[in-house]
Amino acid sequence: MLLALLAAAGCTAAGDGTTPPPSSTSTTAASTAVPSTTPAITLLDVFDGDTFLVSTEGAEEEVRLLGINAPEREECFGVQATGALEAALGAGALRLEALEERDQFGRLLAYAYAGEALLNLTLIEDGYALALHSEHLLLAEFLQADERAFAAGVGMWAADACGTPSSAPVTLVGLEPDPPGPDEDDPNGEWVLLANLGDQDALLTGWLLRDESSQHRYRFRPGTLLRPGQQLRLHTGCGDDAPPDLYWCAGGPVWNNGGDTALLLDPRGNVAGRLGYSG
Repeated sequence: MLLALLAAAGCTAAGDGTTPPPSSTSTTAASTAVPSTTPAITLLDVFDGDTFLVSTEGAEEEVRLLGINAPEREECFGVQATGALEAALGAGALRLEALEERDQFGRLLAYAYAGEALLNLTLIEDGYALALHSEHLLLAEFLQADERAFAAGVGMWAADACGTPSSAPVTLVGLEPDPPGPDEDDPNGEWVLLANLGDQDALLTGWLLRDESSQHRYRFRPGTLLRPGQQLRLHTGCGDDAPPDLYWCAGGPVWNNGGDTALLLDPRGNVAGRLGYSG
């Protein structure tokens, strides 16, 4: 994978800005003109915990931090993640190591350094972003840091990161991301399994299941009940809900065959269950 040094210099303080298009794990290759010199970078704005706007040689460039995904501003821990990136960007001389490709929104994919600190990694270690399973040079290091942060319960991985957590002992217990054959042929062969491990009914109104991107979200329908010891299987495709089987009707595959992370969130947004896998 080709990396190029984009720029190195000090930066100005970030201001509040509008929210950019949702972040995504998908990457659409497109040639990027990477300067052969190292012009000064001026930080213009921070959109959320993984995306910001810079100016270099008079041209504006929207940068998406490579290999991570932070909560959107309107999501639980989104404000904290945005503040963490703002503070980190101002902590030292800013430079970018950019891929010669962009994401589907045209944003430059890059590793960002403030002084010697790799901000992509720092945000993962401090629990302000999760590591994506998309291929890049530091994938293994990012995934290991992500597992450590989750195990330590730091940042958004704290049980009460979004307020008082639900007392319902509901969690994720299984996931089938890659059924036999093309994904489009059997969308309901792709599923996530959750279970009530307690001894009381669990009402799933307001609960949410998501992948590691900012695109796929399933909110459980009001009145969905999970009885003690019961399991529910949420299929990606369409169908008529008839517990123990529920249907997302997502319009396409959700779980990346090459690796992904499933997160079960309680009504406040706390992480109640997490299952990650690599392809």
